Parts: sequence; structure tokens; C-alpha cells
Amino acid sequence: MGKPNYIVIHHSATPDQKSRDWTAITRFHTSFRQGGNIISPNRAAELRAAGTKGIESPWPYVGYNSGIEEIDGKIEFLTGHAIGLQGYHCKHANMNSQSIGICIVGNFDLAPPSMTKLNFLRDLCYSYMVNYKIPASNIIGHRDAGLMIGLDWRKGEFKTCPGKLFPLQTFKDYMTGKTTTI
Repeated sequence: MGKPNYIVIHHSATPDQKSRDWTAITRFHTSFRQGGNIISPNRAAELRAAGTKGIESPWPYVGYNSGIEEIDGKIEFLTGHAIGLQGYHCKHANMNSQSIGICIVGNFDLAPPSMTKLNFLRDLCYSYMVNYKIPASNIIGHRDAGLMIGLDWRKGEFKTCPGKLFPLQTFKDYMTGKTTTI
């Protein structure tokens, strides 16, 4: 992977348990999976031998470069794989090879993220923008990658990530200077 050109924002699509969800996210990414569920290596081998399609292999590390989790009212910055290594957070529009993936723990289809999370995300994005010379206009949601390849999350054709209630346009407007508040 070369220099990142985008920042892709995700949500975990799981409720924030107010505990260490990043451990579960990492375990999911680094395990065999079928239909969104973790399966054992032996079960994966059995299913593949039987010709079952859709068995996902483990990734070498968590798919995101970083994460944000709120535990007991405090934000924790979570480290994922190193920037510069091949990502596993957004295969569409070639984003895995040209972006930084940030996952915010929570399901923002059900409730919006807290201002605490949004403020931390703002600061983290600024840091990545400065360090990697990424323009604010290149901060996108995972769902934007779907739009780039012609799939519309509003029509159910793609993921809603970072969630229907994530204020993505407002956040992008703030980061580009079009508004002064998130």
C-alpha cells in the first residue's frame, strides 16, 4: 500500500457494551467465518470439503487501522494494523489499498454516536489529515465506497456504515469548514 488518500469511517454495528469490544472485533476479523458467525478451523475445512460457498478465511490482523471505544464515559483509542499494510476494512472502490480505516464501536443504525466519540474522531481525523496530507474532502463513510461503485445504501444495496444515524454529512461539512459545529 502506498500513501493513504482517504479516511474511511466505520461503525462496529454492534451495541457498545461499555467494555472491551475491540477484543471481540479483533477475534472476529482473525477467525474463520460463515454467514457472519465465527467458526472453528476444523468446521471451515469440513464445510469447504463439502463444497459450501461463503466460508471466509481469517485476516492476518484486525481490518481497521484504529478504533474509538467509549468505556465508562472515557474514550479509548484502539490500535489496529499499521498504516502502510494492506487493509481489510473496505474492499470496494480499492479503499483497502488507499485508505485509513477508523472503526467507532457502536451501532449507529440504532442511536447516534455521542459527542465525546465525534469529538475524538474529529481530532483523530485531523491528525491523519496532517500526517498523511489527506484533504478533508476525502473523509468518507464506508457507505460512500458503495456509492463510488454504483451501490446505494439508501436503497438497501450496500451497507449503511457508519450507520443511518451517524451525522456523516454534518461531520464532513465540519471537517471541510462548511460549518463550525458537528
